[in-house]
Amino acid sequence: MDPSILNQFSWTGFLTLSIALLGLYFILQAAYRLSQRTSILGRWQTRVIDRIRQTLLIYEPIALFLLVGAFILINPILHGILVAFLLLTGFSHLRNYISGRIILFETPNLRGKRMRTGGVEGIVAQAGRLGLQVETSEGLHSLYYSQVQANGYTLLAGEEIGGVFQLYIESKGEVKAVKNPVHLLDQLATAPYVDWNHKPELLHTYTDQEGVQVRIWVQEESHLYDLLSLIQEWGYQPSLTSK
Repeated sequence: MDPSILNQFSWTGFLTLSIALLGLYFILQAAYRLSQRTSILGRWQTRVIDRIRQTLLIYEPIALFLLVGAFILINPILHGILVAFLLLTGFSHLRNYISGRIILFETPNLRGKRMRTGGVEGIVAQAGRLGLQVETSEGLHSLYYSQVQANGYTLLAGEEIGGVFQLYIESKGEVKAVKNPVHLLDQLATAPYVDWNHKPELLHTYTDQEGVQVRIWVQEESHLYDLLSLIQEWGYQPSLTSK
């Protein structure tokens, strides 16, 4: 092999590639957040959100692969040995990451669904890059994706959380009061995860040091945790009080 081919990548090229890939990643992330905050596409909104989410799932490992390849080409021998060492020492994390990409792509909107895997059965509270957090009757269980893939899993149809929920919502920071409850209700009314056929209701406003109690109808039962995450991005701290 021509040695010039192996040394044609420089640190400048690596930096340029990194900026380009990172910029595209931020654009996809911005599109994903924007699609969550708006409802201009009506009944197509959920499908658009899912397609962007799937694109991000695929794009992230491809971008990492390209960066690792470019890093190795800068100095094939030294950097190749370094990457091999990192892969060997972090193999378990890499396996969990790859297993997670497969599971999350095959099973969209995993959060909020009831799952059975191995000896654990409960509702998926969080789906991270390396594993899941499953809320069971005994508490919160952390499961690596490789465990879930090895044991297999079953989504229990008809047993998802969902329907009508009551949330306690407060502002982040020292002052917990929600300054403009009406504006909050307007935000909830246009959120993509809320059933637009039922207007969110303000049940109770607490003191100046407390938040508000609201009742919401979730459009799709598996989207409750997505809605809670969206409310957090608005600057509030939501918690589920009852169904």
